[in-house]
Amino acid sequence: MADEGQVQVRFFTKQKRYSIQDTPFSIPAKASQDELNSLINGLLSQMEDENTESDEDMKGELQFDFLIENEFLQENIQKHMEAKKISTENVVEIEYILKLQAPRPDNILVHDDWISSVSSCSGCILTGSYDNNVNIWNYQGDCLSTYVGHSGPIKAVKWISKDDKGGVILSSSQDQSIRISQWSSSTNEVHNVHICKGHSQSVDSISVDASCTTFCSGSWDKTIKLWSAVLDPEASDEPDEEDGSSKKRQKKNTTNKKATTRTPLMTLSGHTQAVSSVVWMDKITICSAGWDHCIRVWDVVAGINKQTLTGSKVFCSIAYSPLSNCLASGSADKFIRLWDPRIKDGQVVKGSLTSHQGWVSSLVWSPTNEFELASGSYDTTVRLWDTRSPYTPLYTMTEHQDKVMCS
Repeated sequence: MADEGQVQVRFFTKQKRYSIQDTPFSIPAKASQDELNSLINGLLSQMEDENTESDEDMKGELQFDFLIENEFLQENIQKHMEAKKISTENVVEIEYILKLQAPRPDNILVHDDWISSVSSCSGCILTGSYDNNVNIWNYQGDCLSTYVGHSGPIKAVKWISKDDKGGVILSSSQDQSIRISQWSSSTNEVHNVHICKGHSQSVDSISVDASCTTFCSGSWDKTIKLWSAVLDPEASDEPDEEDGSSKKRQKKNTTNKKATTRTPLMTLSGHTQAVSSVVWMDKITICSAGWDHCIRVWDVVAGINKQTLTGSKVFCSIAYSPLSNCLASGSADKFIRLWDPRIKDGQVVKGSLTSHQGWVSSLVWSPTNEFELASGSYDTTVRLWDTRSPYTPLYTMTEHQDKVMCS
């Protein structure tokens, strides 16, 4: 290390409000994160004293995380640089970012059976359960409406659209159907508009494209199907005789027309076992993961499987970030893997996140931060990650008492 246990460093941040002067500092090589945090806070406090316009958010001690060469600093500087074989001959660039606040439980939404899927949009949460019901909740924990049209456990739910008047929702089930339904926020009625039929086994995953005009579905019948998500203005909402539920509807529709049946626009075949997860990557590309240990990338215009990524275990979940162009996969081997599907030759796997002790059942990327990812697992935990910290999640939420099936 540097002479007398010192190292030359330069601090920088992309969060401009917390920027300090661009000056090298000589600090102890064994400086801890707490000591680095105190140094940055001291420099910010000094700058604030010199600035006549005080920022209320800068009051008090701020907590920062530190990164060297795009990886979180977990130990002191010397140990990190020795482990990563980073030279100290030159000035070491250290990035600092405001530490993310710890998540905390807000409300508990109680269901009668396992919760298989959740989808959030503009102040409302959509949930699907093994009691065959689809529920709409507000963020205060009130159940606004319950749709009981499916005859089997719900496996996936998604919002197609939502506004002040209500929204259009998707639900898929073990009853082999997908239903497009309309919710009115004024009456809290949910009306089934279209029944999508074509799969021959449970439909476990659905994903809506960015234009909200098309969605895809993945099934235990080993296929992916594409469907129109646009409501037919002539279609109505009265449940037909195949609604399959003897349970009394919470809200009774007063029209006489039946929900219309839709057939798929396209079927994509290639998986040799169940398709567990599907996601849109862009307007012409979808990605699917399956129990055949394969992730497949599809061109939906040509209807072809243009790329196959192979793992060693069952894939339970996938998620795609348009910010980083990165795929994350959750597997039965407890690992989260990060893939760059743009790489055609060489190492497609960018890295892995290791901390879960059970199957990784669900993954969700942050819509605003290319590095942040949430994961749910059969180990009963939900973990929040920054992909630059592959071995240690930012936070682990342990409030669940049983398997986490969705996030």
